[in-house]
Amino acid sequence: MPETAPIFTNHLKQKRSQTKSSERTSVQLTRNRQADMTEGNIIHQLLVFCWPLLVGNVFQQLYNTVNAILLGNYIGSDALAAIGVFNPINNLLLGLFSGISTGATVLVSQSYGAKNSEKLNQSVLVAIWMTILGGIFISIVGETVMNPLLRMIGTPAEVFTYAAEYSRIMFFGLVTMFFYNILSGILRGMGDSVIPLLFLIFSNILNVGLLYFFIVILGTGIKGAAYGTVISETTAGILTFIYLLRSQEKYGISIKGLKPDWQIGKQMINIGLPAGLQTSIFSVGFLLQQNLINSFGPTVIAAYAVVTRIDQFAMLPMNSFAVGITAFVGQNTGARKMNRTIEGIKQTLILSQSLTIALVSILFFFGANVMALFTNDLAVVQSGKLILRTLSAGYILVNAYTVLSGAVRGVGDTVAPLLASFICNVIIRVSLAYFLVKMTGNYQLIFVSISFSWALASAFLWIYYKKGFWQKKIRGII
Repeated sequence: MPETAPIFTNHLKQKRSQTKSSERTSVQLTRNRQADMTEGNIIHQLLVFCWPLLVGNVFQQLYNTVNAILLGNYIGSDALAAIGVFNPINNLLLGLFSGISTGATVLVSQSYGAKNSEKLNQSVLVAIWMTILGGIFISIVGETVMNPLLRMIGTPAEVFTYAAEYSRIMFFGLVTMFFYNILSGILRGMGDSVIPLLFLIFSNILNVGLLYFFIVILGTGIKGAAYGTVISETTAGILTFIYLLRSQEKYGISIKGLKPDWQIGKQMINIGLPAGLQTSIFSVGFLLQQNLINSFGPTVIAAYAVVTRIDQFAMLPMNSFAVGITAFVGQNTGARKMNRTIEGIKQTLILSQSLTIALVSILFFFGANVMALFTNDLAVVQSGKLILRTLSAGYILVNAYTVLSGAVRGVGDTVAPLLASFICNVIIRVSLAYFLVKMTGNYQLIFVSISFSWALASAFLWIYYKKGFWQKKIRGII
């Protein structure tokens, strides 16, 4: 017995080792089959990955649109204008936090492509912790500075009260709302864009029902719009978090019992901070622009608030493909496949531009009809139609900037898009807008300056990309 026991024990260990190895192989095969973008037909994989992003963005904008339609038709143009005033301030405050999502997507996709399980696990865990801490911080800051910022940009009195009420509720539910964005970014980094779509669709359907219940049935006004948004987005965040915890084996991750490696957090911030600053700087430009728009009164403010909703539809293809190409570039550079990376970027630019032109054509010719869905105020409809026509060329010109920003982020290069955003979308755009309006008194020239700045930003990123400067970041990948 004493001699046979070690033999029997060794046999058991070998069996267990084989079983674990088999399980790991099974998980790896599942990952490769479902999410690996380093093999196969590039166009097919881009379309398979990006169509859920596109559909998800459509649903996201649909519930924003329903929100605006209900506000415009059941409360009035002042409530509609309040949402338009709130958005750039909200985006400014959330910009830095959004960098965490970008950093997480980049690290997850690179680790996934390089098959580095240890770094993949830590990237997921640290991103979750940073979401909690960042969400609490932004909620406190938002509640503190919102009213002073509304006054600073000259918000009209009839709009101020609505905007203050809406923002107070929105910032209260910020932490759980963040979870959907960060967790869907993690899933996309691992090549899964379908599950985030399903939760987003559910959230949007829930939101539409809640908006109708609060605004039309209960008559809670703009507060109801905020309640509906907070509840629906919180639900999506919680469901996505539960799904990720229960699907660790499917994606080949294991975060149970791990302690956060804050060196990974530092790396995530180094990658994400410039991306967050880019978003914030972009929002600073819109905030300064909002101040200029506010000077033209409630009608123009309301028209612009509607246009910003429609604007998101016009940018759906490029924004969706920008997220997709970040994951694609991250995985393929992690796997050291540069030819495939460059071909993927080329195909993404073509696909995105084609869809953008198709959408913009509809807005150019039928802008008044689209505006009429949001409000029956003829002055607002007419003003919005003119703005949409002015911006039509800009949507086509900004495509290269948006997609290439996503592409270079895939290797962790977030500084170039930041510089392009700061120089073109703040300094040049705002200065030009104020100059042209002061000279002519025509608010439409604000939107001419937007299109011009977008064209410059695209030219900057195109030269940067073609010169190959972004490829220097690849040496630091996994």
